[in-house]
Amino acid sequence: MIGRNRRWVERGLLVAAMLGAVACAAMGGDAARIGFVAASCLGAGLVALAWHRGEVTMREVLGFAVLFRFAAFPLLPGLSDDGFRYLWDGMLQLDGINPYAFRPSDLTSQYPELFERLNSADYYSVYPPSSQLVFALGGLFGWPVGWYVLKAAFVGIELAGVWAISRVVSARALVLYAWHPLAVIEVAGQGHTEAGMVGMLLLAVWAFRREKPGWSVAALTVAGWFKLIPFVLVPFLLRRVGWRWVWVAGAVSLVLALPYAASYVLPHVAESLGLYTGLFEFNAGPYYLLKEVGWAWTGEDTSKSLGPLLQIGFLAGLAGFYLADGVKRWPLAWTWLAALGLFLATTTTVHPWYLLGVLALLPLTLGDASDTPARLHAAAWLWLSVSTMATYLFYTHGPTPYWTAVILGWTGWAVLLGAAAALAVLPALMRKRARDKWAWIRPHLGAPARVLDLGAGDGFVGEAIARDLDADVVLADVVDFNQTDLPLTLYDGYRLPFEDNSFDATFLTFVLHHADDPDAVLREALRVTRGRVIVLESLVETAWDRRWLPFADRLANRLRSGGQMEEEVLHFGSAASWRERFAAAGFQVQAEERRGRWLHKQHLFVLV
Repeated sequence: MIGRNRRWVERGLLVAAMLGAVACAAMGGDAARIGFVAASCLGAGLVALAWHRGEVTMREVLGFAVLFRFAAFPLLPGLSDDGFRYLWDGMLQLDGINPYAFRPSDLTSQYPELFERLNSADYYSVYPPSSQLVFALGGLFGWPVGWYVLKAAFVGIELAGVWAISRVVSARALVLYAWHPLAVIEVAGQGHTEAGMVGMLLLAVWAFRREKPGWSVAALTVAGWFKLIPFVLVPFLLRRVGWRWVWVAGAVSLVLALPYAASYVLPHVAESLGLYTGLFEFNAGPYYLLKEVGWAWTGEDTSKSLGPLLQIGFLAGLAGFYLADGVKRWPLAWTWLAALGLFLATTTTVHPWYLLGVLALLPLTLGDASDTPARLHAAAWLWLSVSTMATYLFYTHGPTPYWTAVILGWTGWAVLLGAAAALAVLPALMRKRARDKWAWIRPHLGAPARVLDLGAGDGFVGEAIARDLDADVVLADVVDFNQTDLPLTLYDGYRLPFEDNSFDATFLTFVLHHADDPDAVLREALRVTRGRVIVLESLVETAWDRRWLPFADRLANRLRSGGQMEEEVLHFGSAASWRERFAAAGFQVQAEERRGRWLHKQHLFVLV
């Protein structure tokens, strides 16, 4: 009962936060803008909490998703004025004018009620044909009814995508996008074209999962004609469904582009895109950092050359990633997320709505995953999405809150992604370290038929032994974070569930200092082993060792165990103190070796 009440309190707070964000966005003004950012951040935090708790049903997720979008739907273009350009392009089409033919400044008297509200009136339209078709639908009705018509179309497409992936992901996973304030505000509130892109992107994933390759390629192509960036995802899809389906992309593109075909379209679009990338900059953390580095290095403003260089870097990184994907064959959603993430990291402008594509893929990549790297990766993008909403303060409160949001957002993003990457490669590093341990142990061993890896942890040492020897390797530990296919026996740390003399050899590799009772572990090792017991241990001999080693050991083991190893007491000792423990347990030290002088002093003991 308490849990149910808590759940509905959290839902009530989420509804209040979303309604507060919508109300503040509608009111405008300095105080309302602060309220908008605060309510949006609170809402995003509650969405993350809902994912963490996992206490949601699909009906609840979809119901609230529709409710939130319905609440935001009445908003006029206020946080962004792109909507006025959308309707301008749509009304031109209804008057028989190609939207790529003229700059708005060439037609100042065409629609005066819209012209005075346009941004970038001196730029040709860059919105692709899928978007233009929706604009034309709105243009049928003019301002302001047309604004709501085109928004209804965008919201419908986006919700169709949300519904589609609700068929392939859990309710818990879908919360990350369906309830996120950024998605609600930018799609239903401000009607950005990313709504169409996201909807078709998700439909493409759904079709791929349902083994409908033609429909998947078609949906992704339509997504590209809403916003050009999805076109870089097409090769990753075709690699999986077969390049024979490329004709679908070509046919869909022809149908969509043909109504707007003219000799001036590509030059005009290229001109505007070049101006956008060359002149505009907003909330682009990596770009800002490189710009400052360039200034410090050369004493000059390098921004004009950075944009093109970053574009080259994006294409080169994309090519490298495509080649690596050919070897690794990562899950499709992960490849798409990485490609979109690379784009955001190398562009010069990152408006809040630019993050919608990444957010929409999080339910497919994180899902219900409990592994730390996946959580950190999702947390990086969620953190950036929240901080990016705070950049709206630039228009009402100036540069200070804006730069605070940029620095905090991108710094947190980089730290979280860095941590996720480090943990993702940790198993490979731990396997290499395990092979090094086994190479140290191997000369002290014969050819045992049955081996016990006691305190096995991730199991990588036992795995290295099993690959090298024709032996039966058994893992034993008090916690389970085994990452191998070897069998693991859990025990209480005091009494092993094995008969006397069950093993030809037993290994304890950096285990004893973690044990609650190292002497009990040694006695059990002696009991179940008819051959040698080999111990690797860390040595503490100086004041520096006593300060450094416990800190480093706890940190490393919490990371590799996912937080399961949280020892309060560590039993480090010198080589002499370990010899005393071994003798007290009934062992004789047959051989010893030492490695390391500074950060990690290590000692090998061969016991009989």
